[in-house]
Amino acid sequence: MLTAPENGSLPLSRQHPYEAQLDALESVLCCSTLRQTLGDAPLRSITDLGLLLERYRTTMLEPIELPAIARANREATQGRAMELIELDQKFAGQHPEWLLLTPASTRVGKDYLTRLRPLQDERTVQRLFDAVRFGRTPGHHLTVFGLTMAVFSIAKRQGLADYAQHALEAIVTTAASKLKFTQSERDALLTRSQVRLPEAIDRMVA
Repeated sequence: MLTAPENGSLPLSRQHPYEAQLDALESVLCCSTLRQTLGDAPLRSITDLGLLLERYRTTMLEPIELPAIARANREATQGRAMELIELDQKFAGQHPEWLLLTPASTRVGKDYLTRLRPLQDERTVQRLFDAVRFGRTPGHHLTVFGLTMAVFSIAKRQGLADYAQHALEAIVTTAASKLKFTQSERDALLTRSQVRLPEAIDRMVA
């Protein structure tokens, strides 16, 4: 069970920030926005959705998102707030393909960073919060998720696996309004997309 550190407190009435950020991925990785980001044609079949998932996994999830989370987690775990802020500042410039996702990413990042603010003794949280509040850095959700993993001592392998799984599920869930598919078809899509993830995550935690 996830708990807040003894040196801080979180509102008991809310879902835990780690779990809540995973659930919030639907607002960042909406399939229609992602389709535009990747330059794909409109979804017309479950085959199209499968191709979108595979392209997302190979061009964004594995090469961009998971490494960004891993780097943010490393800096936050070691208490290097300035380096964490610098990573966040440089992210958009290094990944122009992220442009269409930036508004939702930073909105979610700022929201959940604010939820971490009651942890007053977590200096890295406070310094990132101040940098975002004063406009020195955007506060991407990937940065905040890596920080959240550090604050609550989530193992890197577990955090990356949880993020990847929920990211893929978010795309499929947001595609449900455009496509009709059964639960078994949904599960088969996700299984095909997830089967290569352990190998990618192994490379990042080695």
